[in-house]
Amino acid sequence: MRVVNPKRTNESIDIKSAWYNYYAGYSHAFTQSIIDSVNLPKDSVILDPWNGAGTTTLLASMNGYQSIGIDLNPVMKIIAMAKQTTSNDLAVILNRSKKIRANVKVPLWKDDPLLGWFDMECVNSIRRIEKIILMGKLYKSTEDKVNSMDVAHCLMYTVLFNCVREYLSPFIPSNPTWVKKPKTESEKITASWVEFKRKYIFKLKEITKGIAELDHCWPDNLSNIKIGSSTKLKVDSTSIDLALSSPPYCTRIDYGVATSPELAILCVNGSLELDSIRRELMGTTTVPKTVDESLNKLGSACVQFLESVKAHDSKASKTYYFKNFVQYFKSLNESMDEIYRVLKYGARFVCVVQDSYYKDLHCDLPKLVIEMSEAKGLLLKENIRFESKKNMSNLNLKTKKYRSHNKVFESVLIFEKESNYGK
Repeated sequence: MRVVNPKRTNESIDIKSAWYNYYAGYSHAFTQSIIDSVNLPKDSVILDPWNGAGTTTLLASMNGYQSIGIDLNPVMKIIAMAKQTTSNDLAVILNRSKKIRANVKVPLWKDDPLLGWFDMECVNSIRRIEKIILMGKLYKSTEDKVNSMDVAHCLMYTVLFNCVREYLSPFIPSNPTWVKKPKTESEKITASWVEFKRKYIFKLKEITKGIAELDHCWPDNLSNIKIGSSTKLKVDSTSIDLALSSPPYCTRIDYGVATSPELAILCVNGSLELDSIRRELMGTTTVPKTVDESLNKLGSACVQFLESVKAHDSKASKTYYFKNFVQYFKSLNESMDEIYRVLKYGARFVCVVQDSYYKDLHCDLPKLVIEMSEAKGLLLKENIRFESKKNMSNLNLKTKKYRSHNKVFESVLIFEKESNYGK
């Protein structure tokens, strides 16, 4: 199989539209190389159980394949659906954008989570745009709100996300997965309605121009993008011809915090709902008071790593960090069960993972994924490694006291579901 380096810095396919800049995920060129190599029949279905910003589902549609993309984060569903916008949707978006005007009234919400970064005037501008996108409709839950959206809604929301991100740039440190908050009221971001509206319309024109230039056009029903968990896929058994994905890396990235400004815009029930979503995401840094610590289903290599974490003499290794890793690997193991279930016999699962370190302990995630997957009947066909010079480990200077280097590798693991496994 022809596999190119999955890093987005090695992108060679020009996607001109100014999409949301998601720090995680792999490149369009990598995705295209996998789809080309597998040589699927045109009636095939491609699955991404950790769909993120929707690179897999976009390239599936561009190549004429049906796809299913699943992610627990509602922000990611919106961005992934926005990428499904075709030239046929642009007239609808243009008509909706004409309704952006100053006389749109929105109720003041004193507990609005956006007030963590913006003053009331700027929050009011953001909420005006949102009301226009939703055409004045109100929703009782965030999931109902997101599930009601078509691709035009999602594209307009994505532009709103990008505007908010641009204003927040002073609060995003070298670690792109963390968003700081101003310490005083005077440090909060302010912007007039005229200024915010001008920025929004400029970005909307920029992204729609890119779509028009690409001349994207495919049937509306090719992609099915859902809010859901990789541990409980709402997908029929033996129905998937190719699974292509990258699970959250075992680097304690808090994906809820990473998208907290976007969740603050979306969440109907405010900060409490935002926190609830954060706690459900795989790889979350939050740990419940009690965690099932039985390790018997995780494989010997995984158990050995977890026991080494528990025995480590650094602070909180035995308590917080051990529990954090246990919940991550349990979710990963359950996800592998589900991926095996939904794949057709003989179908491929292509998985991008990266090793990492806990203090001085090497977390060989590719090795652990291979062990888990092969125990279920997913036979490893290829393991292609690429050195990852730019990684989260290098951002934390405190790790230098535990080890002299931070060299890690990103691995593309290619599995095949055996047709005679267990017989």
